[in-house]
Order: sequence, then C-alpha cells, then structure tokens
Amino acid sequence: MAEAEEQKKNKKINRMTLQEINDAIKKTQEHMKGDTSQYAQALNARKAELEAK
Repeated sequence: MAEAEEQKKNKKINRMTLQEINDAIKKTQEHMKGDTSQYAQALNARKAELEAK
C-alpha cells in the first residue's frame, strides 16, 4: 500500500531519471497539445542537462 502512495506522489523534475522525463514529456504533449507550458520547458531543459552528462 505504501508503494502505491509513493507512485501517485508528484516527483520533482530535478530528481527524475531520463526515462521518467521522457514519459512526462510524452504525457504533457498529449494532454496539453504542445511544449509551451513552463512545466514542459522545464522538462526539456532537464532532459538536455541529463543527456549532456
């Protein structure tokens, strides 16, 4: 039961893995129909940061 609660809790972008970032970007694009929100821009910035390492 505790595991299910942890999965539902929102996770900070700077603690997401690259796979979680990709999933969040895909979900955001489908839901918001684009990348213009601050959340989507933050996800893309974090993705670029992780790929640079």
